This record gives sequence, structure tokens and C-alpha cells, in this order.
Amino acid sequence: MKRRLQVLLIRVGLLVSVALMGLAPRPVAAALVAPIDPYLQQQMLANPLQRLPIIVEMEHVASPLSGANAQLAQQALSLLQLNGQAQAALPLLASAAGLANAAQITALSAIPGVAYIHFDAPVRAHDGPISSTNLVTAYPRAVEADRVWAMSRTGQGVTVAVLDSGITHDPDLVQPTNRILASANFADPLGSMTDPGGHGTHVAGIIAGNGTRSNGQYMGVAPGADLVDVRVLDTNGNGRISSVVLGIQWALDHRVQYGIRVLNLSLGEQAPASYLLDPLAAAAEIAWKRGLVVVAASGNTGGQPDSPGADPYVITVGATDDQGTASVTDDQVAWFSSYGTPPGSSAKPDLVAPGRRIVSIRAPGSTLDRLLPDRVVTASNGSTYFRLTGTSMATGVVSGIAALLLEQQPGLTPDQVKAVLTGTSRSFGQSSGVTPNPAAIGAGSVDAYSAVTSGPRAAAKVGHRPADAFARSMYPALYGQPLTWLNPLADGIVWSLLSWNTLNWNNLAWDNLAWDNIAWDNLAWDNLAWDNLAWDSANWNNLAWDNLAWDSQSLD
Repeated sequence: MKRRLQVLLIRVGLLVSVALMGLAPRPVAAALVAPIDPYLQQQMLANPLQRLPIIVEMEHVASPLSGANAQLAQQALSLLQLNGQAQAALPLLASAAGLANAAQITALSAIPGVAYIHFDAPVRAHDGPISSTNLVTAYPRAVEADRVWAMSRTGQGVTVAVLDSGITHDPDLVQPTNRILASANFADPLGSMTDPGGHGTHVAGIIAGNGTRSNGQYMGVAPGADLVDVRVLDTNGNGRISSVVLGIQWALDHRVQYGIRVLNLSLGEQAPASYLLDPLAAAAEIAWKRGLVVVAASGNTGGQPDSPGADPYVITVGATDDQGTASVTDDQVAWFSSYGTPPGSSAKPDLVAPGRRIVSIRAPGSTLDRLLPDRVVTASNGSTYFRLTGTSMATGVVSGIAALLLEQQPGLTPDQVKAVLTGTSRSFGQSSGVTPNPAAIGAGSVDAYSAVTSGPRAAAKVGHRPADAFARSMYPALYGQPLTWLNPLADGIVWSLLSWNTLNWNNLAWDNLAWDNIAWDNLAWDNLAWDNLAWDSANWNNLAWDNLAWDSQSLD
């Protein structure tokens, strides 16, 4: 009886708050019970008393006011405070993260205004003029980055946000000038180390290491690029969807301040049945449409690609084994590199890059450094680096090439960057005796020189609509835009007669909307009020973390 009364009070409170906001309900009411993620339902049945990590996503209402996403996120947070444990508001997706047991999740699903309850799934890491005279690593030459350096293009003026376990302030990144422009932490509390895991430092070095400590022996792909350190994985390389969503929102909020053009996501989680139901895919898509090139790892299972790499919009990267040589004729697809066509999405990966036995910056004393002492590599001057294998490493290579390309052609949109990188990729493995599986390599092996010297190309066509949470969250920004439909009579509806005041903003509309016709640069982005968060005063260290092992530690 007490629980029923509590739920009733929550419903009444939510309706009152909506009335106070002056927001009228939709022309057609939403479902009485919000959908619950199928995997989450299984966990509820198996562990009915256990508090499970969830993301509560809210519905938008008609005629949204400015800042509606932030207000809805606070409503979701309040609902979690009454039905579980609230952890963090996620305004990017009009959602909030928290913990709740089966009864509490069921109660939340019955509250008016709740659109969907997602499982907050675990996310893991996958694992003067610049001269190449002393370079001993193969991968910069294998992707022809050294030829780009000879053009005085090193990624200067382009910032890559590395969403990972942190970045160590290594001389290769902070000398002669500090190119780590900022840091943010959405993982566990930091101790004395800026990267207690070691994975993010390695990826950052692949992207932008300049070889200062090794006299140029071990360098990354874009040694002049800047970095921002957005920590979303804990000491053991684990996070949650909610921590990555917060990291993406932070990068969006600070993209102008720090010149962020690229997001590197060398991480992932098992993709849900469809990317349309994936909140991580939705967050990546929002970043993409806001102008950030999102580069994601395909995963290390050799099976279906992980999320967010399963999303059709982002640039998904698989791995090759460059055999330690600069020539690509002996390269092979790495056995662990995931590939396939996720349900409803496009074939993945989009392209491949070197990802086996990649040497980059070491984070001494980090988790990976302690777990894998045999991976330490010593330069001729005695400085030490670190060797790792995985699509995480290949993703860093492509992010570095994206920085080189954007230095040369800063006006490119993410769709155009994707078109250039895939359109200039090349074949490989001619002398290896092994014919690459076309499904595993996408457009082919990435080529930095061909990409940077390529002329203008048409934007890559996605051919798929965005994820559900993207469509819901973008409602305040899209509201009032011209409506163009793929099929004027789809599902027996005369779509030309509909306006924003009569439109039901649901799956029928999302499936039929001509998303490619939207003028994204002209949207009322300020209506989403992402930048209203008090980042400096927020405490994000109460997110739920799993004690999972690094998934790439056995690869070499």
C-alpha cells in the first residue's frame, strides 16, 4: 500500500511540475507503460531484489521551452531519488542514471512522462618541423603519415578528445609545449596518477605523441595535434554508458573553447539488438550532428561490432597486423577484429588501420603497466614505451589521421571526413598470401597521405535514421524546422497535412522523416541547454562500476 501511494504521489508530482512548466501534453498520449530494455528485463527476473544500473529517459512534450532537456533530466533524477538511487543527470539525452531493483524499475516504467528505461551497460576499453628520420615504429609509415609530415602537416590547431582512462602528462605530449589542453573526470576518484589505467595514455600517444623522450623513435600519427583528456573509464578500464554520455556532453560543451573536432572512443559495450534502442549510439550521433568526428573501435571479439561502433553514423575502425613493416602488401586482418552488419545498421567496420603490437606512451605504475610487464619497450636512449594490441589502437591511428585531414581542410563536416577517409582507403595484403575478407575490412586500409591530398568529396550518405533517444532528445532543437517526408502516404497518413502542432513525435515519424534534408547548422541548439551544467561543482564519482578485467590484455 505504501509503494502504491508513493507511485501515485510521484505521478501527481510529475503532472504538477509539467503544468507549472507550461508544457501541454502531446496530441496523442504516450504509452501507459514505458518500454524496458529486454536485457534489463532478464536481469530483473534473475535478480529481482538487486539494484541494477539504469538510465531513465523522459518524453518531450509539445512546444518545448528552451532548456527542456535539462529540466527533463532533473525530473528523471528526482524520480530515481524516490524509486532507487539517483546518480547523475544526463541532459544530453533528457535522462538520468541510477540504480533500482525490479519493483522500482517497474514503478518507474508506469510513471507518465517516462519514455524508456535503458540498462546502463558496462563499457570497457578495447585496447620544429617533425622529422621521421629516427622513427622505428612501422604504423605511422604504414598509413603514410610520414609523407604528410613532410608537407608540414602534423595536426596543429586540431584537438582530439580522448574518452578513456585518462592521459599521463608525458614529455611526448607536454614538451616543448603542453598539448593536453584540459582534463575532466567522470570515472572513479583520481589518486596521484592522471591515468591509473594506462590505456588512455597509450591511445593518446598513438594519436599525438611527438617522440620527445625517444629522440623521435616512437611517435604518433599527428604529433602536432592537441588533446583533451575526458576520463570515462576507471582504474581497471571499466565504465558505464552513463559515464561515456557525460564525457560526450562535456566535449560538446567545450568544443569551441578547446577547438575539439574529433572524439576518440577506443571503448565499447556489447551492442543491443538494434542501435535504434542504444543510448550510447544516440549520444555519439548528437556529437556527430553537432560537428564532431566520432571515431570508434569495432571491438576485439572477432564477432559482431560493439557499440557505439555498431552505429551507422560514426567511423568504425577495425584492426590489421602490419607485420612490423611499413609496407601494406604483407598486412593481414587481425584475427580479433570484430566485423559484421549490426541489425538495421550498415556494414562495419568502415575501414581498418594497424592495431597489433603498437608501441606508444607508457604510463608507469598504471594497471596495464603492472599487469603486462613484458610489454615494456626500450628506446635506444633508454626511455621506455609500451606495446598493446587491439582495435583501440587502430582507432587512435584513424583519429590521428582525421586530425591531419582537418588541419589541411578545416571546413570539412564529419560526413565529409568519413567520405574522404573511406574513399581514399586502399587494398592491402597482396604479398601475404591471405586474401582479406571484404566484410572485415570495409573500404580498406586507411591512407593518411591520400586522404590529406584528396580533393573535396561529397558527404557520406548514411541511409539510416538516427537512434530513438537521439530523435527524442533533439525534439526541442528540431521543433519548427521544415518537415520533409520520405513517403507522403506512409502507413496511410497524409504526412503533408501534419504540422509540429499535430505531429506525433514517435517511431512512425522518425522512420518517415527525411533526416538528410535537415539543415543541422541552423537548428536551435541552445534549446537543449547542454552548457547549463555546473561541471566544476558536480560530483560524478558515485556512478556504478563493475570490477571487470581489461579485455585486451591477452592480445599481442
